[in-house]
Amino acid sequence: MDKKLQKGRERLADLSQRERDVLKLIALGLANDEIAAKLFISPHTVKNHVSNIYRKLGIDDRTQVALVALRLGLVSLDHLDQA
Repeated sequence: MDKKLQKGRERLADLSQRERDVLKLIALGLANDEIAAKLFISPHTVKNHVSNIYRKLGIDDRTQVALVALRLGLVSLDHLDQA
């Protein structure tokens, strides 16, 4: 297995379930306001979750975070077509 992918899986384990939910929605292309509405939480809470995701995954770019979610199998390309 690719070392980068393995490290990503380990870091993914550090995410809370809610952070994983937010990560999936980021990968589907939703903006923070859309994520907040979908999860019935405030946009400020989403922003906090996004910051935590960035910190825990060691990535500070929304596109890269979405790619990690895709590579690790949190979302599939099929789901992207449905978004």
